[in-house]
Amino acid sequence: MGIGIDLGGTTIKGGIVSTQGHIFEERYIMTESRRGYRAVLDDLVQLIKALQEIAPTEKAVGIGIPGIVSGDGSTVLSSPNLFWKNRALKKDLEARLSINVLLVNDATAACIAEAAFGSIIGRANAMMITLGTGVGGGLILSHKIITGAHGVATEVGHMIMGENFYTCNCGKNGCLETFASGTALVRYCDMRLKQGVSSSLKKSNILDGKIILHEAKTGDKLALEAVDRLAEYLGMAISNISDVIDPEIYTIGGGLSYAGDFLLEKISFATKKYLTYPDFAVPEIVLAELRNEAGIIGAANLMHYI
Repeated sequence: MGIGIDLGGTTIKGGIVSTQGHIFEERYIMTESRRGYRAVLDDLVQLIKALQEIAPTEKAVGIGIPGIVSGDGSTVLSSPNLFWKNRALKKDLEARLSINVLLVNDATAACIAEAAFGSIIGRANAMMITLGTGVGGGLILSHKIITGAHGVATEVGHMIMGENFYTCNCGKNGCLETFASGTALVRYCDMRLKQGVSSSLKKSNILDGKIILHEAKTGDKLALEAVDRLAEYLGMAISNISDVIDPEIYTIGGGLSYAGDFLLEKISFATKKYLTYPDFAVPEIVLAELRNEAGIIGAANLMHYI
C-alpha cells in the first residue's frame, strides 16, 4: 500500500493506494490557497493524519505539487497556482507528522502512475506530456524519475518553439505551451475570430479546449486549423526531445488527451515529419490511461522511482 496526495490549486485529494494501483480510500478538501501557506499546511497535516489512521504501518507519503520542487525534493521553489515560493514543505510537514514526506512535480507523479499501472507500464525510458491549461512533463530513464539538478528537468512547456503572437505567463515569448495547450487553442481561435474568420465557434459564449476539439471533430475549419497547429508544434517538440533523450515511448495525458485517437493521430503524424532518424528511431506515442487518478497513484508510488 501507499499514501498519495494530489495537491491542486483547487482541490487537495488524498488516498490510500493498493499494491495493484487501486485507490481504496480517498478523501478530499478544497485548497483555498488564498488563505495562505500555513492554512493549507494545516489542512495537509489533518488529511495525512486521517489517512495514517487507516494505514498506520505506512512509512512515507508522496505529494504531487503543481509547480517546481527543488532537486533534493525538500522545497516547493515555485507554485503559481498556490501562490507559493521557496516553501520548505517537507520539513514543515515532517515536523508535525510521524511519516517521511516525499515531494514531486504533479506531472512527474502522473508519469509514475502511468509507468507503474498504466500506459507505459514496464517501460524503462518513457516520457509523459500533459496537455491542459499549460503543458507539463514527466520523464523516466532506466526506471527512475529525472528531475535535474534544480528540479526543472521536465518543464517542457517552456521550451522555446518560435515567435508567437502572445507571451507566456512565465514572461518568455514562444513557449511550447503557448502553441500546444488548452489556453493556446482558445487564444488562437479567439484571435482568428476577431480577424473575421467564419466558424461555428462564434456560437460559444465561452471558448475552451474541449469545445474547440469537439468542433474540430465535426469538421469546423477554424477548430481544425487550431488543433492541427497544436499537433504540429507538439510533434516538433517531441522530435526535439527525442534527439536529446530518446525515450522509447511518450504518453499524452491531461484534459486535452480525452479527445482520444483524433488528437493522437495528428500528433503522431506531425512527430514523424520532424524526426531526425525516422528510419530507426521512431518513438511510440500513446494516450495516458489513469486520468484523474494518476496524481494520487503516482504520488503513492514515488518511493519506488527515486
